[in-house]
Amino acid sequence: MAFKLLASFVTLAAILHGFSAAAAPSDTRVLCPDGRNFASNAACCALFPLRDDLQKNLFDGGRCNEEAHESLRLTFHDAIAISPALEAQGIFGGGGADGSIAIFSHIETSFHPNIGLDEVVEKQRPFLERHNVGVADL
Repeated sequence: MAFKLLASFVTLAAILHGFSAAAAPSDTRVLCPDGRNFASNAACCALFPLRDDLQKNLFDGGRCNEEAHESLRLTFHDAIAISPALEAQGIFGGGGADGSIAIFSHIETSFHPNIGLDEVVEKQRPFLERHNVGVADL
């Protein structure tokens, strides 16, 4: 499970930097409409403006501030697949990195390990609306 999580973070980092972790030098990449970013899949081009907006307006110009720390914590907690609703039914696990903490923030952020994540969820909502992406994509 730890390896899957590490692989997810590496893949996400590669996408956000414009390179696919699986891309070989001979693979075809597309130039995004902004004219400065490349992606292995044109659908990923929508994520570059989101990345830039997050870096500038949430992460204080790309610095490792409290919002960056809490965003990483939110991503981790969403990805480790713990669902109190399923746990109550005797089932351990959940949907993985599906954005459920943000979707069901009124429930999920009251679960003990997620306490305090409600603040970063609310700080991220305007970015979701501004860039028209789903919480799982964020």
